Amino acid sequence: MKKTHFPSWPFIASVAACTFMLSQSVLAQNWPSKPIKLITSAAPGGIVDIYARRHQPHLQSELGQPIMVENKPGASGAIAGDAAAKSEADGHTLFMGSQNELGLIGQLGVPVRYDPVKDFSTVGLTIAGYPILMVNAQMGVKNVAELVAYMKAKNTTFDCGGSGTATIGHFVCAAFAVRTGSKIQYVPYKSNVPAMTDAASGQVQLVSAFYSEVIPFINTGKLIPLGVFGATRLPLLPNVPTMEEQGLKDLELQSYTVYTVPTGTPVAVQRKLNAAILKAANHPDVMDKVKAAGGIYIDMNLEETQAWQKRIQARWNNIVQETGIKLEK
Repeated sequence: MKKTHFPSWPFIASVAACTFMLSQSVLAQNWPSKPIKLITSAAPGGIVDIYARRHQPHLQSELGQPIMVENKPGASGAIAGDAAAKSEADGHTLFMGSQNELGLIGQLGVPVRYDPVKDFSTVGLTIAGYPILMVNAQMGVKNVAELVAYMKAKNTTFDCGGSGTATIGHFVCAAFAVRTGSKIQYVPYKSNVPAMTDAASGQVQLVSAFYSEVIPFINTGKLIPLGVFGATRLPLLPNVPTMEEQGLKDLELQSYTVYTVPTGTPVAVQRKLNAAILKAANHPDVMDKVKAAGGIYIDMNLEETQAWQKRIQARWNNIVQETGIKLEK
């Protein structure tokens, strides 16, 4: 009786792996084969939406396919993140995510149906921004050391204003309080503009916002910028030192917006996307917008971008644990 020989499992697994790699290679060679969907959690006209549409024509030119921007605001970014995570990993869906959708959202108590870390691969940077801590000019302090000494001498609780709850402004005020041992109470506003207006009039003593928002108040002399929560000084505010320069380590609380794709998208496609995003981001009309906003852009290849995003996100995750902030339900 003849014995029937069946292929061994290692052989079957090897064939399956080769078939998968071949299919990935074919997909990468033919990509993009149809319009590309770009999902963002920003409402139409929001700052992230503006950058998406600034990039749109240049990405279309580089990739040879239409880029269709889809706005899915709501649920602190969970709606957009969920839609992107469930998309096919073929390079025809991009998600413009931030530190919120790509990490913080789960830690802040927002119910999500996707894994902010495991479900996405970062392929390119859009813009990064460094928040600035400012004080009412009448306080007469010029740096962090003077502010801390001033608050301790007064031995009272100071108010720090910012936009919303569990936002960058909230984290800045809370982290500064924890690191300096100061008595600071966070006051949430609907946006940063009324927060800065109240800080300028003395209704609150401290406020956190970004360059494009704060510059009118700095120019009038009503608010004094004390420090930047970033790795470097801002090019448009070269005389304002970083928090690290003033002795507060690991307070690089920069916001960021990056392009991501669903996990499993072929690496060759990710590299092509990274190259196209680099060219779009360096286009003069895009770069001029970034510089005018006081934003930061760094040219990085695929691996550098992914390592950078993971490093910044890890720092944010640590700040969440350190401050204990949760999103109000």
